[in-house]
Amino acid sequence: MDGRIWRERGLRLTPQPELILRLLEECSGHVAPEEIYQRVHEQLPMVNRSTVYRTLDVLEGLGLVRHSHDGTGAARYHLGEYPHHLHLFCHHCGKLVEVDDLQVVEPVIAALRERYDFAADLTHFPISGLCRDCQESTSAQPHVSA
Repeated sequence: MDGRIWRERGLRLTPQPELILRLLEECSGHVAPEEIYQRVHEQLPMVNRSTVYRTLDVLEGLGLVRHSHDGTGAARYHLGEYPHHLHLFCHHCGKLVEVDDLQVVEPVIAALRERYDFAADLTHFPISGLCRDCQESTSAQPHVSA
């Protein structure tokens, strides 16, 4: 990682950010902050949980990582350059599907802008429901909100 971005913001480059970025690159997906902490702690046992969480916040502020939430509301981190996508989360089996085609939400974005004058960012957006397999299962019934 280039330390220039850190120096420009008056930050001191330490091993933790480099390790966190490398771990996220190796995982090439969405990683829970606790899993990041466990993996950092294996390599740098003196690093505590709060340091990892603060480092994730700093990395996100620099645009190097982003977080999103899965269908349960739990945070997941990934590299900032990870392509924008939606998350389809099955609340019955826990399956998570990434959808790269953001055109499916363009009508929603347009409707929110038109009706509420709200510019929605639906990148990394979790949508909860039932996957095909669970819909076909006789025991899984869709949750309907009143």
